Amino acid sequence: MRKKGTNKRVGIFGGLFDPPHVGHLIVAQAVLEEFSLDTIVFVPAGNPPHKLKYSSFKTRYAMTVLAIKDNRKFALSDIENRIPGKTYTIDVIRELKKTTRGILYLVIGSDQWSEIQTWRTPHALLKECTIVVVPRTGYRIRKNGHIAQKILISNAPRIDISSTLIRKHVRDRKSIQYLVTPDVHTYIKQHRLYRK
Repeated sequence: MRKKGTNKRVGIFGGLFDPPHVGHLIVAQAVLEEFSLDTIVFVPAGNPPHKLKYSSFKTRYAMTVLAIKDNRKFALSDIENRIPGKTYTIDVIRELKKTTRGILYLVIGSDQWSEIQTWRTPHALLKECTIVVVPRTGYRIRKNGHIAQKILISNAPRIDISSTLIRKHVRDRKSIQYLVTPDVHTYIKQHRLYRK
């Protein structure tokens, strides 16, 4: 049995969260339970190198606060908003390690895993944390090569909901009820997000 405060197992779940949706919450909870993590920290992206268009950090952060507020094992970090320039995962993890006691588990989708070699110093990332890969429809999880031997593969359910789909539904005046939490739904309506 672990002593309180020692070897805390912390999941790091990054993403644009534009908007955060129920798929994010289902996967986070599944990973938390599957790997006996103590908490999952949601980390909205600051200035990601692979994305060009997205809502302001303030907007995405506010929606994520609303999305996770009912789960005491979910936490939120604004670390990426405090890092100047492009925010690379390796830099984010190193910054988080300065303030987080415990073992870090980086949670990524199999779509992200498929392009891991394009990330900044992926081998260094594996020295800093354990990578948990969550299955996504349309992406195989390849385990060839040295780097792939060190990952954990999750059995989290495949949730075919995406932020892209939700934004499209809003533009097309379709319902997003049940795709996001009620509070996020209200926020999107009140702030008239994604209408153009």
